[in-house]
Amino acid sequence: MGRPRVVLSACAVALLAACQPAPSGPVSLPLADAASARVYTVQTQQAQDWTGHIPLTEGHTVRLQVRLYTASGREIVPPANPIRLSFSFSPTSLASAAVADAALRTFDLTPTDPPDSDGGMTITLTEDATATTKSFGPFNILVHSAQ
Repeated sequence: MGRPRVVLSACAVALLAACQPAPSGPVSLPLADAASARVYTVQTQQAQDWTGHIPLTEGHTVRLQVRLYTASGREIVPPANPIRLSFSFSPTSLASAAVADAALRTFDLTPTDPPDSDGGMTITLTEDATATTKSFGPFNILVHSAQ
């Protein structure tokens, strides 16, 4: 009679372990584990997700941050190794970007085309320690009038 209780207890523990949700907090991983990237504003009280549309205003620079995520949706914070950022635009005259803080993956984005210009930005991340390079985008940009 004692034996069936042990089997039942072991099965109950295994079942409970299988039903636990997967960890969901941030994780520190190499760039190779990044499945997606999102772009957020960092100059507001609460960061806004601008991944779907980056609205730039003529004559103004905005500070943005690239956030990396695993395939399961966990944010990679901080990455396991230093990462370099570079940017390309289509059309090439659309905007310019300058890295503000590589460790935080922040950059300043300034429109260089006139209002109503639109296009895309591709962000390339390079992790020298693992010789990994990944590109994300294009992220849609629209230049708005300052008025």
